[in-house]
Amino acid sequence: MIAFKANTAAPLQEQIADHLAHRIVSGELPDKSRLPSTVELARLYHVTPVTIHKSLQHLVQRQLIERQPRRGTFVRSRERVNVIALVFGKNPFRDRSHLYSQLLDEFQKQSLERALNLKIYFDFESGSRTMFDLEQDLTSGELKAIIASNRTPKLTEFLEQHPEAAWCEPFHIDQRASVKKGVEYLTGRGYRNIAVVSMMPEELPYPNFREDFRCEQQGAMEGAAGTGAAIRVFRWGQKETDGYEKGKLLLAGENRPDAILVNHDVVCRGLLMAILEQGLRIPRDIAILTHMNHGCEFASPVPLTTLEVDPELMVRGCLDALTAALAGSSPAGIVIPSTVARLTPGKSCGEE
Repeated sequence: MIAFKANTAAPLQEQIADHLAHRIVSGELPDKSRLPSTVELARLYHVTPVTIHKSLQHLVQRQLIERQPRRGTFVRSRERVNVIALVFGKNPFRDRSHLYSQLLDEFQKQSLERALNLKIYFDFESGSRTMFDLEQDLTSGELKAIIASNRTPKLTEFLEQHPEAAWCEPFHIDQRASVKKGVEYLTGRGYRNIAVVSMMPEELPYPNFREDFRCEQQGAMEGAAGTGAAIRVFRWGQKETDGYEKGKLLLAGENRPDAILVNHDVVCRGLLMAILEQGLRIPRDIAILTHMNHGCEFASPVPLTTLEVDPELMVRGCLDALTAALAGSSPAGIVIPSTVARLTPGKSCGEE
């Protein structure tokens, strides 16, 4: 007799899949054990074989069972069930920055190399289905840890409401060291009125984001120390329109900078449009140094000098830290190593 009671919160096949998943994770259905046939499960759950077939497909996708031709359906070995959730706060394919689609590609490739089972949850912000799926998988005990990418208010609230979930972000950029490196480069080339545009928008006021903004400010001041350069640090946003609209205001002001470090590639695209619209020339009238993700380029009147980070290396560092934490049975202690951007000269800061 199976203690199962259907409700109306989800399709029946998904409710049965969740029930079976709980029985597997709890050990009621042991590792490598053979499940009853589809017909027998249909009888036990009082549903049709078609419904059971769909339920089993959900469990195959969750990496909890495997179907062996002519032998039957078996619970996967617990050693092979090492499921990591990769959750995107927003759909990575709708973001003007290519970073998140690059991260997705790298996580899929590198998790296979490490025998990690990656389960992906797209677009957490847009609807309740993704939230429901993630909550069910956490409740069943299926997930070992969560990688929270492109974190949004709704995803952050969900993580705060589930303190039992071990989670980390996919990368951590050392903003202090990266911005310091950029400002030192600009002051070394003789620029003395420098604007720094933050990577951290005001509309995402999470504690770690506020700390990253303070690190940007500190790095900017340290980079200019002893040079006599005037430094201003702005929080503009994360969209092209932010770079365009706020860039126009900055460029039209009485105290126009002679150099701008834009710590966000998408914002830089908008700023470039504002510069061209006002008839300014790079670098004669204004120098530009921008954040950039390796493998991404965008149109510019001159080759841009960049502070570059590599998504492949960031994912490798994340998965190294994650697998080490899991091996030590302490996923709550996941510490992602910091990445310092690499400065790559172009011709937008007065280089020959």
